[in-house]
Amino acid sequence: NIVGNFGTVFVDQSYWQSAIAAKPASTHKGYLLGGLVWFTIPFALATSLGLAGVAFQLPITASEAGSGLVPPAVATHLFGSAGSIMMTVMLFMAIVSTGSAEGIAVSSLVAYDIYRTYINPQADGKRILLVSKIVIVVFGALMGGLSVALHGMGLNLGWVYQFMGTAIGSAVIPLWNMLMWK
Repeated sequence: NIVGNFGTVFVDQSYWQSAIAAKPASTHKGYLLGGLVWFTIPFALATSLGLAGVAFQLPITASEAGSGLVPPAVATHLFGSAGSIMMTVMLFMAIVSTGSAEGIAVSSLVAYDIYRTYINPQADGKRILLVSKIVIVVFGALMGGLSVALHGMGLNLGWVYQFMGTAIGSAVIPLWNMLMWK
């Protein structure tokens, strides 16, 4: 799990783009702080809300727990409808931020590394912007379709998280070695 989590940072293009765009003096501080928060917040939320769900003996099935519904159930139990609203806002902010970063990363890779390099080397800024916009729409539609398909197959967030760690984890050691090479 830890290796998979490091993999999501090392292998994700959106993190690399942020690092390249940031000022060198502040990049290391931001990444260290971001890494600590990235690990601490999910760990603290999962632990505290998971234990609260057990302590309150909430009627949560294994399927619901696997789908990530323990935190909303605990928040609703503790704070009523305000807890539901807090969880909805938190999830909305996390999903929009992640979706935006991934959409921009994919569109940048396709527009610059594929389209401009192999398809149209003389592409100007307007053309690259158009390709980026098209890629964002297509990528969003494909990811939405994938999420509907996974849900239709009965695969939940637990499966997605496990698969992500398995698929991405193999890239951690080679990337770490590349970054630390002298």
